[in-house]
Amino acid sequence: MKDGFITHIKSHTELQDTVSRRKEKYSKLGVTLQPLIIIVGPNCNEISQYFILVDDTYYVLNSILTAVDCCFIIIHALNLQYPYESLPVWTLIQKGFYKIETLWDTEYVCINALLSDLGIIIESSQHNK
Repeated sequence: MKDGFITHIKSHTELQDTVSRRKEKYSKLGVTLQPLIIIVGPNCNEISQYFILVDDTYYVLNSILTAVDCCFIIIHALNLQYPYESLPVWTLIQKGFYKIETLWDTEYVCINALLSDLGIIIESSQHNK
């Protein structure tokens, strides 16, 4: 799930192979590669670069928060789908941080319970209960 949300590579030499493997995996599943966050650094505490990959174009960003925000906006602006491996994480971000609900949302009891426990409830969710 974590690689579907944020893909960590240790150096730029891994970039093309990592992207090619992911595209091949998605192709076998009959879907296309959705916007992807890629971080580069020797470990997760020493990240030197943040990218978003969209249709073979790499966008360089300055932080992980900016990368997540930009990726979320790109997915919604282009009416794309969340990567299937990280669908629950993106759903949590969508509902918890952006407070957006759509007709095509996947419902997760655990996410709705977590948001409720945190006191984060979307207005229309209250009407559905």
